[in-house]
Parts: sequence; structure tokens; C-alpha cells
Amino acid sequence: MAKRAEKDNLILKIREGELFKFFDTETRSKVTVGSSRLCDICIKSQMLQAEQVALIKENGEWFVNDHTPEDARCEILVGGKRPKRNPAPFDGALVLRRAGDKKTVLAEISAVKRINRRHDKKRIDLTERTVTTVGSGETCDVRVENPMVDEKHFFIVYDGGRCYIEDNRSLNGTYVNNKKIKRALLNDYDRISIPSAAYVFFNNKLLFSTSAAGIQIDVVNITKEVADKKARGKKVTLVNGVSFRIEAGAFVAVVGGSGAGKSTVLDCINGLRPATGGRIYYDTNDYYENINSYKGVIGNVPQKDVMHDDLSVENALYYTALLRMRSNMKKQEVMEWVYKAIEDVKLTGKEKLKISSLSGGQKKRVSIAMELLSDPKVIFLDEPTSGLSPDLDLEMMELLKELARKGRTIVVVTHAMENLDKCDKIAFLGCGGRLVFYGKQAEVFRYFNKKSYSRIFAALTDEAVCKSFEARYKNSEYYKELAASFEKLYDSDRPKEEETAEAGDEEI
Repeated sequence: MAKRAEKDNLILKIREGELFKFFDTETRSKVTVGSSRLCDICIKSQMLQAEQVALIKENGEWFVNDHTPEDARCEILVGGKRPKRNPAPFDGALVLRRAGDKKTVLAEISAVKRINRRHDKKRIDLTERTVTTVGSGETCDVRVENPMVDEKHFFIVYDGGRCYIEDNRSLNGTYVNNKKIKRALLNDYDRISIPSAAYVFFNNKLLFSTSAAGIQIDVVNITKEVADKKARGKKVTLVNGVSFRIEAGAFVAVVGGSGAGKSTVLDCINGLRPATGGRIYYDTNDYYENINSYKGVIGNVPQKDVMHDDLSVENALYYTALLRMRSNMKKQEVMEWVYKAIEDVKLTGKEKLKISSLSGGQKKRVSIAMELLSDPKVIFLDEPTSGLSPDLDLEMMELLKELARKGRTIVVVTHAMENLDKCDKIAFLGCGGRLVFYGKQAEVFRYFNKKSYSRIFAALTDEAVCKSFEARYKNSEYYKELAASFEKLYDSDRPKEEETAEAGDEEI
């Protein structure tokens, strides 16, 4: 005889044909099963009564209470047999089938064997517990502190053989391999994504593939071509075979002359205008194939500020937060995120001021604060210092550098060159969207053999000069090592386990 169900709460696995779902009894002492939507477990079959059967806990033991009338079209089996008494002890297996028809099974309900072994390892071994919960709540096994993540966002059930993932009706959804799911059977190398966090499932383990420092972005030989409006059938190349790596938590500036393709490169990386050739990888995951999975971890600050001038800073951020955060957050929780964003952009003391009364630099800080409300891992900014005085440009660049140090990857397009020393790396584009330099600001003048940025810009208007510096970049030791790394990571169909874990630089 099968082992009697645990005295604690039950984890029930419900299978209807090829479909399955899970139900946690939690603190309940009664679980109803039937065709009615009011039942705890609703089975979509006209053969069932509105309430066919109930599981009842008495004195720590679970029993099956059968409500089936004699003329019903459905019958139940407990432990593979018709129960001889009612209620009958629940031994962990309940079958609902068509009356008198042994072959037509409508639903199978089984108690998942409870597992709860102690563990001291950093990674989550899903076989060490029956249910592993992920969310922002303090009781979750894996906690993600993000306002877009529900208290119990999703859970993974190990039934003794396989692992199943189920979304807990979260506001922003759970994605497996870029597809929004309600529930799914997990297979090795499956990528699980929720706002601000991504995981890889491998060998019944959950590997954390998003670094706490931000997101690593690999730009692999991207090209952007568009139709030539002047010549039918021909195309114009805006970005030409650009490759570089943005390290997690780095502050990187994309610079170049007018028409060099700076904004186009930025939009290829953030997916607003995808590249027509080459690939973008976020933490070694193909970004374009998983773009839905990363929506919650990306912030975009446009060149033109979009905000309501008649609102105060505090109210503008509060209403923005209501649109972006999960709907069940209390006002106090929302305001905590609002004040944190205000503090991060150094606008403390300006909360009550109307946006219309702010300076240009302060308005840009409000735009950045709006993106910080969702706690993004990477922020893209297009000309954030445009129209600002030199002192405000310095303040903005110092602010962006500080935000990067707090665990975010920052990518900015700028024409202002005075404060590029605040950046970790600079991507210099020449005409035709060619990457002619990628490195530190201190190396720029020696690399181009020029004494000022104006002379560099003037030289890069010549296509032959751009091709020469592009070739020099691609012959550099940095580029050769990068190309070898890209070939190792992305030429195979699937990443190795160690490569996947390495992408985030840490495990759970």
C-alpha cells in the first residue's frame, strides 16, 4: 500500500491528459474538487459534478470525502480501488474516471512526496525540497528584491523525478526560453526569466545567470542596413561589423561625429531597432531571441524628457511607479522606492518642487529616476547632457558613474567629450558606422596620434582613414582575444554548464 500522505500541508499534482498543474494546500483543512470554478481544483469536464469530491484533514490525517451520486457519469478511485467507506483514508493517489470505463481517465491527483533536506551549498539544488519558491517575499527560498516581482512570483516542484515550474499568477509574468508560461516541464539549459533576474535550469539545479553587478553585453559583429531612399533596391549601411564587450557594471560611452551611427548602435544593443546582421548577447543569452525576458531589467532614457511639468517630483515618480510596479504594493512600499530613486539621483530636498521649476540637469535626473523605479540592471541614455552647461555635464557624468558602481551597466551616447574620463570604456565610431577604437579615455589621443577631439573628429570624416583605424582595432590583441572568446561562447548550439554559471560570476 502506498505511504499515507504527510500530516503537514499537501502538494498535489493534478494531471488532465497531457496537461498538469500543482496545488499547495498550505493552511487549508479542506480542498474541493469538481467542475465548478468555485472549487479549489477545477477539472474541465462535463462528466464531473460541480463538487465531486473533497480532501479533508482531520487530526493531522487526510481523507477523501466522495460526493458522487449513484447515477453520476464519473467515479473515483483511491489508491487504484473504489473506496469501501466514506470518507476513506487518502494514501496519496486519487483518480477520476468515466463511470464503468476503465480506459477513460478524466484526471489524476497525486500527493507529491515531501522532501526537505538541509543544504549548505550556494546553488539551489531543486531535489532537496518539494517546492522551491522565487519572489520578493521574505519567506521565499530565492528572494528577488524588485518592485516588479510578486511576493511569490513562481515556484518549482520536484516530484521525485522531474522538475516543473508554475507561475503564481504574477503581474509581470514568468518566461521560459522567451515564452510566457503558466506552467511547464523544465529541461536542461532552459532559461527562466522574471524582472531583474534570470536563471538557467541544469541537472535539477537553478543557476543564477544575472550578475549582481549588472549585465554583461556582448556585441558580436553587428551590422545595420536600411533601404536607400534615393536609389530603389539599394541599401545604406549605418553600422558596419561592430564587435566589442561591455562588462557587467561598466560605464561605457559611444561617441563619434554626426551621422557616424551612435544612436543606431545604441538602438541595436537595446533592441529598439535590431541589427540586420550579427547578434547581441546579454549574459551570454541571445538578446533578440529572449527580448521579452529582459524587458523588466532595461531602462531607456530618451534625449527628450517625457514628464508632466505641473506635477511635483514626488508625485511624478509616484504615478510612474504605479504604472510599472506590481499592483498589490502598498503606498508606503511604493514611496520607499520613490524616495530611494530620488536619493540615487541626488534630488533629496527637491521632492515637493514642480518639475517646471527645475533646471535642465535636474529634469534629466528625474528622467533617470523614473527608470530607476523598476531597478534595472542596464540603463541606456541618448545624449543625456545635451544642452547642459559644462558644470552640469560633469555632474551628470559623475552621477552615471556612481550609478554604475551601485550594480548597473550604463551605456550612454554623447557629443560632450570633456568628461569622458569618468567612463570605463569609450566606443569611438567613424563614418559608415565603423568601430575605430574601443578602450580607455587615456589611450585615445595616443591611439589616433591627435592632440584634440576636434582633430580626431575631422580625420574620421574620411572613409579611408576610418577603414585604416578599423583595421588597426581588429588587429589589436584585445580584439583577437575577444573574437576567440566569442567563438568559444557562441559557435556551439548550447553553452556548457560552467560557461552559463560564469556569465553571472556567481551562483545561488
